[in-house]
Amino acid sequence: MIHCTMEDLTLLRDGEGTAWARKHVVDCGDCQREFEELHQRVARLKALPTLNPPRDRWPVIRAALVAERRKSRMTRIRWGSVALAASLAGIITVRSVQKQHTDTNRAQDLRALVNQSQQLEEALRSYDPASRVMSGATAGAVADLEDRIAAVDEELDQPGMPRDNLVGLWRQRVQLMQGLVNVHAARATYSGM
Repeated sequence: MIHCTMEDLTLLRDGEGTAWARKHVVDCGDCQREFEELHQRVARLKALPTLNPPRDRWPVIRAALVAERRKSRMTRIRWGSVALAASLAGIITVRSVQKQHTDTNRAQDLRALVNQSQQLEEALRSYDPASRVMSGATAGAVADLEDRIAAVDEELDQPGMPRDNLVGLWRQRVQLMQGLVNVHAARATYSGM
């Protein structure tokens, strides 16, 4: 025997079932019980209370969304601040190391220039200017170089001179001393011939 499907029973309940389905529900006890259970289910569903969302929930939902966004933003700001602080600490450390390295190099350069200047002064002492005759041009060149060396020495004697300036002045002094040594060496070579 063929029984009614749930679709047939639903159509019957809505008043749209076929004549065969109506006759079968009346004749078949199983289908009649199923039809009655369908009515009971529908009745129980209709008896459930109607749940309508409250209309005043939007401010609460909006406040929760704003709080979540603020929390997320604050977390990003905190991590960004930590990253910025770490970057600044790294930059300060690198610059400090570079400054120490630069200061060490400048101190070494300064010592080397002072030593070179002292060696050039020793070389000048070895030439006896009294024993040789100078031309007017040579005497003028020697006087000019000695005046320029004296001017550099005067600047070097000023207290509180930055190390950068000291290195530059000592370099200038060494160049002038080298020029003076060259003039005396050329004169000694020329007069020895």
